[in-house]
Amino acid sequence: MTPLGICWSVFGRCVLASVLVVTATGSLLLSVPPAATAAPFDQSYSQPSPIATPGDADDLIELPPLSAEAIARLQRLYHSGLVQGNDPNSFILIGDSNTELPEFFRSFDGGNYDLGEHIYLQPLIDDYNSTGAFGADYPSSEHGMTLNMLMDPAFVNPAVCPDAENLLDCAIQLYRPSVAIIYMGTYDTCHTPFDVYVQNFHNAMRLLTARGVIAIMTTYAVALEGGCWESTPAYTAIIRDMAFDYHMPLIDLPAYTQSLPDQGMEPDGWHLSYPRDYFTSFAGGEAVYGNTLRELLTLQMLYLLRHDVMNDTTL
Repeated sequence: MTPLGICWSVFGRCVLASVLVVTATGSLLLSVPPAATAAPFDQSYSQPSPIATPGDADDLIELPPLSAEAIARLQRLYHSGLVQGNDPNSFILIGDSNTELPEFFRSFDGGNYDLGEHIYLQPLIDDYNSTGAFGADYPSSEHGMTLNMLMDPAFVNPAVCPDAENLLDCAIQLYRPSVAIIYMGTYDTCHTPFDVYVQNFHNAMRLLTARGVIAIMTTYAVALEGGCWESTPAYTAIIRDMAFDYHMPLIDLPAYTQSLPDQGMEPDGWHLSYPRDYFTSFAGGEAVYGNTLRELLTLQMLYLLRHDVMNDTTL
C-alpha cells in the first residue's frame, strides 16, 4: 500500500497515516478520514521513572504484537479523535462490578503497586496519572451496568452531562479519551435478551468509532455453567465479533486466567479474584488474582497502542 504522504507531528515525529494494519487478533481496523495535524502528547507532568530498554518490553509482554495493518488503521482512527479534541493521556472505563468491586486500575492512582520486572510500564502510568485517569469516576462504569443501561438516555444525570445522549456519550464528553477499556457482558448474559445485547453493543461501538476512540475489548471470564451462564459462550462470542467487525484490539482474558487458582475467579464464579488490600503486585500477584492479571494485560495493551499507534517516544 503506498503511503498517502500525510505527516502528523506526534511526540516530535513525522508519522505517515497511510499504512494499513491488522490487530493481534487478526482483525482489521475501520478506515477513518485522516486528520490534518495531530497535537503531540503533553509530557509536562511526567515524573522521572526507571527507564527500561525496548527489549525488556518485548520479552515481557504476553500479548501478540499488533500487525502492520492494525497499526496503520488504528493510527487513522486515533488521529481522527485528536482532531475532535481527544486527549492522548486520557482513557475511560466501560464496565460493571468486575471493574468496580476490585477497584480496577485505582492502585496506580495512589502508588499502591509494585511493577516487579515490568518497569517499562512506569512512563505510561505517569502519563495517565497526569490527567487523573486511574482515579477518575466514570459514568460508563458502575455496579450492575449493562449495555442497555450504558446506551439508554434515561440513565444520564442531566446535572453532570446535560447534552449527553447516554452514559457512554457522557463519559466521552467529560474525559475526551483516546482509549476506552471495555469489560462488559456479565450482567447482560443473565438479564438482557441476546438481540438487545447485540444491538446495544453495535450502538456503543459506532459511537466510539465516530468519536475516534480506540476500544480495548476484553472477553469476560466466568467459572459457571448452569442456569443463565449456559449462554456465556454466545455472549462472549459477540465481544470477539465486535472486535473483528470494528477492527479493535482484543484481550481474550479467559485464555489467560484458566491457569490461575480457581481460574482467577472469586468463590461466586463470576467476579475476578483480587487482593483484599487492593495492592497490585506484578511480582507474583498476576499469577494468583484474575483482576491483577487483567490489569497487567490491559497496561500491556496500552503500551502497545502508545508505542506503535500513538508513537510515544518516551516508551
